[in-house]
Amino acid sequence: MTNIHFNSRGGGGIGCLLLGILALVAAYYILSGFFFLLWWAAPALFVLALIINWRAVVDTFKSWLKSMETNPVGGLLTAALAVLVFPVFALYLFVKSLGYNRIEKIRREAGAQEGREEGEFVEFEEIESFRKGEEDAPEPVEPPDLPEPQTDRPKRAAPKKPDNPYDQFFGD
Repeated sequence: MTNIHFNSRGGGGIGCLLLGILALVAAYYILSGFFFLLWWAAPALFVLALIINWRAVVDTFKSWLKSMETNPVGGLLTAALAVLVFPVFALYLFVKSLGYNRIEKIRREAGAQEGREEGEFVEFEEIESFRKGEEDAPEPVEPPDLPEPQTDRPKRAAPKKPDNPYDQFFGD
């Protein structure tokens, strides 16, 4: 019978450490390149967000003003963060305006599936209503006479008190 021994040291040794450091350096350079491009594209993204759907930008600023009223410190921190990371904020506004546009398109498609155009009124039936005392009002209808309920049911007995051994201490 042969004994098989596996060399099982914890971790991965220096190879995993070097690979992890290499991955972090690569991620740093990729993200720094992305932010460099985003820094130059941020003004264009902001303008495009305004062109695509200006409501997204206005709603974002209204939300910020509302947070200033409810939580002034949080609102100021949010504003400072938006200024410091303006490229990311511009990308956020651009994506939000695209989302608003997509939602409007879906709503229009749903309205078209129902068979009505934008601004078209829905058909309804008008019901005549009269105020009290008007002459054209119809006569009130008397409710039908209902039979009297039968009272042949036996009366309920009073609920029985449970026998409690402690009642003798307090008296009746």
